[in-house]
Amino acid sequence: MTKNFIQIPNMDHNMCFGCGPANKDGLKMTFFGNDDLVYSEMTVPGHMIGWQGVVHGGILSTLLDEVMSWGSIFLTRRFILTKTMTVNYHKPVFAGDKLRVESSIENRNSERECVMNGRIINSKGELCTSSAGTFAIFTVDSMKKMGFMSEKDINDFQAIIDAHV
Repeated sequence: MTKNFIQIPNMDHNMCFGCGPANKDGLKMTFFGNDDLVYSEMTVPGHMIGWQGVVHGGILSTLLDEVMSWGSIFLTRRFILTKTMTVNYHKPVFAGDKLRVESSIENRNSERECVMNGRIINSKGELCTSSAGTFAIFTVDSMKKMGFMSEKDINDFQAIIDAHV
């Protein structure tokens, strides 16, 4: 199911818990996108369970926040920050199961905000978890003014965003 999808590049030194390749304890999610959808396929390790092999709800929320964030970045070609997020748990997700985590834009409210949908689908094709999130959209200049990313990281990240326009 990767037809017309491209792998979205990441920065090798990224320490993000969800997507950072440099975070030895993180989830190391990788993302693929096309004009309508961004997804990641992964297996949650057994040390991230809540009870009896069921993946902890906070980890599931993290997966959804990551895929919706990368979805909004890739699909709007801008920097983003999560404003709000709701999560609905439909079925248990078990550690060791191969998951597909996806996102798409529900609505582009303005140049500064979009609403994303996210979902986690298990290896049987069942919807296990769904979410909606509102994301603030920022220009490069706005990100520089906020001051929590180095100028080099902003420029490197902008190159990722611009790579597949």
